[in-house]
Amino acid sequence: MGTVTREKVEKDLYSIIGKLAGTTPEKLRPEDRLKDDLGFDSLKALEAVSRITEMYEIDPDMDDLNDIHTIGDIIEYMMKQLA
Repeated sequence: MGTVTREKVEKDLYSIIGKLAGTTPEKLRPEDRLKDDLGFDSLKALEAVSRITEMYEIDPDMDDLNDIHTIGDIIEYMMKQLA
């Protein structure tokens, strides 16, 4: 897929999460917790991760997803997978 910048991953992820959370991407921050701050249940959080990993053609390891609690966690996970 070539080199993907952190900014591109953040922009795409904020767009996905904004749509799922019913808010604008500009209101989202890396420290936002999916469950506590955005009201995501486990299914909606999995949908967000699924959408971003499909976009970048990554096959996520389900065990790794247990450690994802914030938007920043997803960004870090994506950057590791894309490295």
